[in-house]
This record gives sequence, structure tokens and C-alpha cells, in this order.
Amino acid sequence: MISTIYRISPEQFLANLSGRGGSYQDGARWNPVGYPVIYMAFSASTAMLEMANYVPHPSLVPKDYKIGEYEIPTDLIDIFDQSKLPEEWADFPHSSITQEIGKEWLDSGSNLALKLPSCCVPNGLDCIMLINANHPQIDKIKLISTTDMRYNERTFSGMDS
Repeated sequence: MISTIYRISPEQFLANLSGRGGSYQDGARWNPVGYPVIYMAFSASTAMLEMANYVPHPSLVPKDYKIGEYEIPTDLIDIFDQSKLPEEWADFPHSSITQEIGKEWLDSGSNLALKLPSCCVPNGLDCIMLINANHPQIDKIKLISTTDMRYNERTFSGMDS
């Protein structure tokens, strides 16, 4: 079986699965500095919610950003048991606990991807995916389409009032 996943980035980087972007340089919720990973989501809307965490206003998403739609074989995805997360796992700034979870999984090399809860949606109702860019099967992820990245103007209309 195949799963469809989504990622938002400048168009020029959508096909780049090196994992050497911002989370590699700065660390992120599920990876420490120096770990090449790619964050994706199981829906375009979750990817857009995740992106909204990084811009002060949705209208400020750079014009060259696109939504990439990818396919990944389902058997290359591990699923994290959310019951093992501490209560504060979704806090910002993120704790080192979530980075340690990601680090342990990445160090194990057990699979290409790890399904994790999104911090943007309560109780893990939507999920993201942590991709191990060093995994030997990274080439199994295929970019199948791109879409312009834009938020509906009505979605955040109350932000300016």
C-alpha cells in the first residue's frame, strides 16, 4: 500500500530530500541539531497548520512556497505509540523529551519514516511524519505533484482587527 504525505517548502527544494534544512541546522520538536530529517504531514491542511507556526501572518508565506504531494510505501512507516508521550509534549518551546524520542528512533535506523502526532491539533487527532533522510530507502519517497501555497483570505480575516 501507498500513503500520501505533504510538505511545504520553496518550490526549488521540494524534490530535495537531503534533510539539511532548518531543522538540521536548528533542531526541531522531534530532532536535535545535526540530524537530517524532513517533516511532512498526512494532509495538506495539517501541513498548512504546521506552516502557520512559522510565519507571523499567513499572508507572509513567501510566494515561491508550494505544497508538495508525495507517496511513500506504507510498510516503510513506523507508528509511535502516543500513550508514551508526556503530558507536555506539545508545549512550545518544545522539550528535550520529544527530541530524545526522535533521536532514539533515528539512531535505530529501523525504518524510513515515523508517524507522530501533530502539535497543531489536540490529542494527536492529526499526524505528521518524521522522515529519516539518511535511510537507505529515501528514494522510495516520490514527489507526485505540486500546488500553490496560499491560505484562503477568510481563514485568518480576524487577525487584523
